Formats: sequence, structure tokens, C-alpha cells
Amino acid sequence: MKLLIFRIVLLSIVVSQALMGQNVDNLRSQRDLLLKEIANTNKLLQDKRSTRESAFQQVQVIAREVSVREQLLASLEQEISLIDQSLEFNQLQINKLEVDLNAIKQEYALLIQDTYKRRNALEELAFFMSANGFSEAYRRYRLLKEYSQYRQNQGRILKDSQDKLRALLQDIKAQRDQKEKSLQELEREYRLLENSRREKNRLVTNLQKEEQWLLTNLRAKEKQAKDLENRILEYIRTASVSNLGTDFKDFAGKLIWPVSSGVIVNRFGEHEHPVLKNVTIKNNGIDIQSVAGDDVFAVHMGEVSRVVAIPGYNTAVIVRHGTFLTVYANMREVAVKQGQSVNAGTILGKVYKETGQANGVLHFEIWNGNQKLDPAKWLRP
Repeated sequence: MKLLIFRIVLLSIVVSQALMGQNVDNLRSQRDLLLKEIANTNKLLQDKRSTRESAFQQVQVIAREVSVREQLLASLEQEISLIDQSLEFNQLQINKLEVDLNAIKQEYALLIQDTYKRRNALEELAFFMSANGFSEAYRRYRLLKEYSQYRQNQGRILKDSQDKLRALLQDIKAQRDQKEKSLQELEREYRLLENSRREKNRLVTNLQKEEQWLLTNLRAKEKQAKDLENRILEYIRTASVSNLGTDFKDFAGKLIWPVSSGVIVNRFGEHEHPVLKNVTIKNNGIDIQSVAGDDVFAVHMGEVSRVVAIPGYNTAVIVRHGTFLTVYANMREVAVKQGQSVNAGTILGKVYKETGQANGVLHFEIWNGNQKLDPAKWLRP
């Protein structure tokens, strides 16, 4: 029974440690994605042109960087908290094991002494011979056998306890080393976050002097977005459902990105203007500033339903996937035509870039019927 209880305790320790380790591994995987996005924002911020348009784009990019760094810090703090919990848990187990180990050692020492005293085989033979009949002799045989088994079990418990104690001590050392490493990373990220916040504030302060230009630009963008929305709604009213890509609903969080590498600089829905105070902006999709290359890809199998010119968005391509639509706007050199079947990864065209501009911005939307969806929730991390 003691051996069974001990093994159950060991199993619970192993399971608890595995769950903590899994949580830490998940946090590190998420952190790798955040670091990748920060690297992308840094590439975009290498464009140091001094135009108002460029400065506004930089504000959007650096605002995204600040947001990602804040998520990164939260992840590091959560990891350190998990490590602290694991350290505390392991220390409690070590304390308990040391108490149990001392008790087992004392009991096992007594068993060895007793065995030593009865080491002479004649003593056991005499023990059997003195029995009153076969039944009693058999009971004595069973008793000695159980005693021997008990002694062996106690030996295994002792060895298992010692092995577990050594393993816990090694785990604690590794966890303390990891905690120190995470604390150093946390300190470094705090400094980088403060630098990013200062740079953002500097850019915002300079752009706030261009309030009239920003308001004019915002009104123009709102009109362009409304024109695009009206074209999409008009298409929805007149078009039939496609038989291609009808499994689109199963790909939430799994769709490929419409550009090979990019940063979301304007998220879905209503939110504060990055520069103007008390001004909100509304986005029916997301705006992705491309980082590497400017090809635009279909995110899923479907049928090209429309290729249309939209003022302010240059050329837009609408792809239907069953009842769903994906919309790719602000494109040039479109490589597909209406009615064409496409697969995930098919090149639709290129992101439009102003002359001399290093990177372009793709506007991307997802609709289900006449309902607008947040594309960021559909793209794979």
C-alpha cells in the first residue's frame, strides 16, 4: 500500500510539472511570434523619409510595435510567475520527500538489522519445523514470504525517493537559471518599450501640427472605404454563391496571409485615431503593410468574382468562397480575371506602392453574407 501511495504521489508531481512545463512552452512559442512581428516592424521603420504620409505610416507601425512589446512583457511576466510557482511547488515536494526519506531510511535500517539477525537458514527451518501441522507451517511460510516482499518494496521506495529528490534538485537549478535569463530579457524589453514609446510620442507631437491635413486625409479615407463597402454590398445582392471553397468556415485562425510578410498597421473595427485626440476611425477590414516582397496571395480556394477599380484603393479583387468573400484592395498589376478559379497561395497581383515608396499597404477584408468579420482572427499566427 505504501508503494502504491508513493507512486501516486510521484505521478501527481510528474503531471503537475508537465502541465507547468507545457504552459511555459506555450508562452515561449507565443513570444517567438511576437518577436517575429517586432522584427517586421523594425524593417518597416528603416524607411526614414520625412513626408507627412511616411510619418503617419511610421506612427501606425510604431504603435503596433508598442502594442506587441507590451504583449511580450506580459508574456515574460507570466512565464516568471509560472517558474516561481513551479519552484515553490518543487521545494514543497523536496521538503516532503526529505521527511519521508528519513522515515523510510530508519524503517529500512531496522528491516536490514532484523534480516541480519535471522540470516541463518537453520533458524527459518526451525521456525517451520516447530509448527503444529501443515496449515500452520504454510501460514508461517506465507508470513516469511510477505516479510521478504515488504523488505524489497521498502528498498524500491527508498531508491525511487532518492532518484526523485535528485531530479527535483536538478529541476530547481534549471528553473532558477531560466528565471534569471527571463528577468534579464524582461529588463531589456522594458528599455526597448520605453524607447519605442518615446519615439512614438515624438512622431505624434510632430504630426499633431498637421491636424488639418490629418482630418482631410481621414475624411478621404472614410469616403474611399464607404465606396468599397457599397461595391461589395452591391455585388452581394446580385451574385450567386460559389461552389468553390465552401469549407472556408473551417479555416478560422488557419488561413495563409495575403502577403508573404507584413504588419497589421490598422486593425478591424472602431478605435482611436493614432494621432488625433477624441477622433475615432472605423475599418471594415485590416491594413497590412508589406515587409518582404509585394505579391498578394489568395488566402483560400475560391472563385474570382470581381476585379474593380476603387478610387483611393486602386484595384480591388473580390474572391468568393461559398458564402464567404475575401477582398484584396490597393493592388496593382492584377494577375487574375473574373470567373477564374484560385487556390490558397495563387498570386492575385501586387501591393500598390507610391513612387519611391519602400513598402505598400494592402487592405484586406472578410465577409460572410453581409456581415463583416475581423480578418486578424482568421489568419494563422
